[in-house]
Amino acid sequence: MSSNRHKISSAPPPYECINDCNYQLNYPTRQDPHQNYYRTCEERMPDFQRIVRRHEINKAFAAKLRGLEGYEFVFICDDSSSMITPIGEITDPFASLPTRWEELKKIVSIVVDLASTLDPDGVDIYFLNREPIFNVRSSVELVNIFKVPPRGSTPIVPVLRRVLQDKHQQIYERKLLILLATDGVPTDNHERPDINTLKQVLRRERFPTDRVPVTIIACT
Repeated sequence: MSSNRHKISSAPPPYECINDCNYQLNYPTRQDPHQNYYRTCEERMPDFQRIVRRHEINKAFAAKLRGLEGYEFVFICDDSSSMITPIGEITDPFASLPTRWEELKKIVSIVVDLASTLDPDGVDIYFLNREPIFNVRSSVELVNIFKVPPRGSTPIVPVLRRVLQDKHQQIYERKLLILLATDGVPTDNHERPDINTLKQVLRRERFPTDRVPVTIIACT
């Protein structure tokens, strides 16, 4: 899952802001309060072993991953306009470079397939400019979502607040791991860069902090 294109950092790097309107896409969510998505550890273990073999994860790292058993996994995906930016260097004059959006799809796909073997009710995926999808168990479920090009600004703060609000009660039952993948700093309601509000949310609104770890993935 590691790559020199994707760096884990404490905060996303700045980028040139692209002015664009917020673009809302209404996808039907998969969460149904009358349907049980919960799977026991015994039911998920064969899938975990299969994913570990597929990605050739060594035993030591696999053991550490098992330490996340029972966590609630949430992925926040940056689907702003700048995610269409190509990455890498041209080595083949006849080939096109992958975009940040395409690379993000690869990362999310691997994380979903792996995390769904640890999260009893699947992974919840939130986006910055479209509706979230819930209880995702397979990367196959992401295909149609990632076919839609990224578009919009970078409202990380309101989406993060929504996640914290949605999961507030669950935090006391099991730990919440938030993975935030973005290619730049968050923007405010006027699409101006605003990193300070994000810092305040992480420091003051994420509680108890020891039960809500946040990892920021820089998509550059």
